[in-house]
Amino acid sequence: MSTRRRSPVTPVRVEPHRCTAPEKRRLLGTTPFFAALDARQLDEVAEVFVQRNFTAGETIHRAGDPAERLSIVVAGQVKISRPSVDGQDVLLGLLGPYEHFGSLLELGDAACRDDAVAHSDCCVLSTDAESFHALLERFPPVALATLALVAARLREAQATIEQLSTYPVPRRVAATLLALAERLGADDDDAGGVLIGVALSRQDLADMTGATVETVSRVLSDFRRRGWIGSGRQWVSVRDRESLEAIARG
Repeated sequence: MSTRRRSPVTPVRVEPHRCTAPEKRRLLGTTPFFAALDARQLDEVAEVFVQRNFTAGETIHRAGDPAERLSIVVAGQVKISRPSVDGQDVLLGLLGPYEHFGSLLELGDAACRDDAVAHSDCCVLSTDAESFHALLERFPPVALATLALVAARLREAQATIEQLSTYPVPRRVAATLLALAERLGADDDDAGGVLIGVALSRQDLADMTGATVETVSRVLSDFRRRGWIGSGRQWVSVRDRESLEAIARG
């Protein structure tokens, strides 16, 4: 393990606030659902989204809840996990600002498939199923974007099944680290390379890759020894992206 005692990942503190209309419009315009809409149309969309604040560890929704809400992260991080038959949650992802989550019939869900919990203090914008359905009818570009997202979710699910059933653990860990660095990474000279900007424990990585904590720890130690990553208590930085990409490709 690294001798660095202090994590370079800054704890997320999200002060409760009220999004202004321009802030909501800008945020919604960055999402794949509403990116094709103009400013006037985004103002209409913003009217049906409400802001909610959560503290770290607070449940946003549980698997099995009715599929009736679409949410977008404004600030902070949200953890998405799936309960398993043995009682152990499988961590599926950590979402940051501008990323969406939730379940709706239009997204192919009759009920929520996963748990959503505030990984840090966070703020989200949410709309209900009825309001979202009205947006689909009013704005054809939103309907087309939703169809494309459903197809993408299916491809991602198939890729995840393949990865967990056939890939060796080093390949799964490398692919997961690269995906996190792509979504949540930032250049950091102190950490070296691209720092994954979220508190990330060995257990988190084990849950995301379907491996044991002991195996993930051995893989990370090997990656660190080779100079491909930096790591410490609940943080990882990607230092040699090309080498990790070679492992992830198999």
